Amino acid sequence: MNREEYLRKTIQMVKNKPKKAQTAKPSKYPQGYFKPKSCKHCGAIFTPKAPSEHYCCDFCKDYATTDAYYKRVYGITLEEVLDMAEKQGFVCAICHKENFAMKDCHSGVLVVDHDHITGKVRGLLCHNCNRALGLLGDNVDILRSSISYLERVTTISKESTPEANAGGSGGH
Repeated sequence: MNREEYLRKTIQMVKNKPKKAQTAKPSKYPQGYFKPKSCKHCGAIFTPKAPSEHYCCDFCKDYATTDAYYKRVYGITLEEVLDMAEKQGFVCAICHKENFAMKDCHSGVLVVDHDHITGKVRGLLCHNCNRALGLLGDNVDILRSSISYLERVTTISKESTPEANAGGSGGH
């Protein structure tokens, strides 16, 4: 996967109405037309169909909506998310696997992991690893205890697991 593919996958989660499905027409407004204006994302000049139309195409609209979501929820930009994903090789920072789409409506992109106390973004994780940290309360002592437990009770040697034989990263 590359940055452009990951970007397209990331913005596909936006569920806005496509521009071609918008019903606004300049004739619905008193002046009957709108002056061309610059797209708020790419700067291209376009003629809007309504005063609230700020983007020249679906890509720019979806990019801006996704960027606004990351800024509002995590205080980071979409470009920063893409930088993190690229730095991590587009895989989870813990299990090193690509995320999966749980339903048809999910994009399958990695989720932003953040400290719930400070709000600081820590990295990108798959759904399972993010849930695991959350369910264990981000508690290092509980995580260490979990590892100790697994090491004590595991009856199959690591060398004989399918992950070890396939050269995978292992884990559950």
